[in-house]
Amino acid sequence: MKQRILKALLALALLSTWLPVQAEETADVSFSAIGVNEQESSVHELYPEDGSTEAYVSLWKDETRVLKVRVSATHDMHVTVHTAPLTASKQETTVAVSAGLLKASSASLGMGTDASIPHIDVYDILSNATETDLRAGETAWFWVLLDAGDAESGSYRGEIAFEGTDTGTLKLEAVVSSYSVAEEAVSLNLWQYPFASYQYYGSLRGTEFLSEAHRAVLKKELELYKEAGGSHITCAITDEPWAHQTYPDTPSLVKWNLDGNGFLWFDYTLFDQWVELCDSVGIDGQIDCFSILPFDHAITVYSDLGEANRLVLTPGDETWRWYWENFLYSFIDHLKEKGWLERTCLFVDERGLEYFSMMLDFVHAIPDGNQFRFGAALNVIPRDTALYDQFDYLSISIASVPENDPEFDAFLNHRSELGLTTTMYNCSTNYPNAFLYSDPCESVWTMLYLEARGFDGYLRWAFNAWPADPLHVGDNIHFEPGDTFLIYPDEMDAADPVPVRSLRYLMIQQGLNDIRKLRALSKRLDGETAGILAEGLASMARCYGTYNAYGAMTAISETNRRVIAGESLRMEALIQKAAVIAALQEQGRPVPSQLMEELRTLAQYQPYE
Repeated sequence: MKQRILKALLALALLSTWLPVQAEETADVSFSAIGVNEQESSVHELYPEDGSTEAYVSLWKDETRVLKVRVSATHDMHVTVHTAPLTASKQETTVAVSAGLLKASSASLGMGTDASIPHIDVYDILSNATETDLRAGETAWFWVLLDAGDAESGSYRGEIAFEGTDTGTLKLEAVVSSYSVAEEAVSLNLWQYPFASYQYYGSLRGTEFLSEAHRAVLKKELELYKEAGGSHITCAITDEPWAHQTYPDTPSLVKWNLDGNGFLWFDYTLFDQWVELCDSVGIDGQIDCFSILPFDHAITVYSDLGEANRLVLTPGDETWRWYWENFLYSFIDHLKEKGWLERTCLFVDERGLEYFSMMLDFVHAIPDGNQFRFGAALNVIPRDTALYDQFDYLSISIASVPENDPEFDAFLNHRSELGLTTTMYNCSTNYPNAFLYSDPCESVWTMLYLEARGFDGYLRWAFNAWPADPLHVGDNIHFEPGDTFLIYPDEMDAADPVPVRSLRYLMIQQGLNDIRKLRALSKRLDGETAGILAEGLASMARCYGTYNAYGAMTAISETNRRVIAGESLRMEALIQKAAVIAALQEQGRPVPSQLMEELRTLAQYQPYE
């Protein structure tokens, strides 16, 4: 009985974003399920809005929400999408609406770029195109983005017109809450690769790295990062700190120079330009420097003649200490001059734990070395509390997050009590994930799960480390497709390049907004209702993946896909019910018993068959 009630609630309580109205059989334009990819799957049964011609969207102030539209050609046609802001009869404000063609990139179903691995087309690119030609029987996909901004609370209505189609329009209604997602902060750290655009665009190759033209391109990319709540700045302080795992190069933003007299000196020109650019768009948080422990323990040092010498060092030995001591003395002086020392983090990524104590002791022994922050990304379960208390920022791989482990939960609580930041990340070989072939709902689930486990936020490598031709093929030579990028570049020959978001990125953003809503609601609800909300979050089911025949991490079964999709929808419905109850409680109005019972039902996990 409870399972039937839960399914009914998922169908009626604003699943993912809207309530559906079924389309007539003759319709060739309709809203589409956004949580799963287009391949046929029983998971679609969880999305009753699939095929509807009307969408009912719940928004908080400052929230954006993406919808997906299917256009199936009944005959040869040229389709153009037109939008206008949603309006309300009693408000002067509006809800902004934009739309465009959702384009596909080819995605390997495996690890790497072997030609024998099969591919699928994944509609992930929110292109700026607003029109397309279709032959009879073909299907196109469009994205629609709603932006509540500072709209007054109320109900807003409007239409999206698809010129050239039989049915013509889709109807939209957005109900805007008086609450804002901007009330709560969530830590978001997506590692940026400033050299990727320089290497990609033909118009930049004749300029200097971080030239004015290059910075103009990077500013547009950074604005997309800022929009989702990103605050960390990624800085390479040695060449290729990750041993060139990406297609684009990762040159050091600090140039190490050794003159003929054995004097080591450093040029911070590019480092300063990059940090100042990030600061100028409001990305003014922690400066993450990679890395005193690079993947191959190598640094690049230039001679007076400009010759690059790649030196492989042994961490902790005399030579390593000489180079890094010289650097840190110089770096500290420079950071003091810029006023950046206390926000600068020496970050190590998945390095051997045997180096951690040595590194910390070494840096702390240098005058003012204790003013640095320390950060680490870990692919092991952290147990040594005394050691990790010295790291201001930790991010732990989802693969290393244990279930039913009181010691681990106590570790997270301990760090929270000390005011230290602990986030979760996922990357290659983890499930759920944000690969190109991943179901978009996996990103929403991941954000909700990290909140359920008590993390402060999310880290992902990487933001914009594109493969050779991401607009057409998203494959990565080492990893699953899409693992190293969440936004797309413009065409290579674009004169004024404009990057665009991926659907995966917007689903991460949706999940982050869900976290902000949960945190805001927990403060607004009375104790009993807040407890039910917390129970619902804690009841989230977790699924694990498996390696497929081509070495990539995927869901073990369709049942697992159904669980991830269903749990994302259940949490969204739970949040929306709780928001209604919070509004009633704040207004001093009684909460209907049926509404409370619906909330209690949504708070209990039921298997998704």
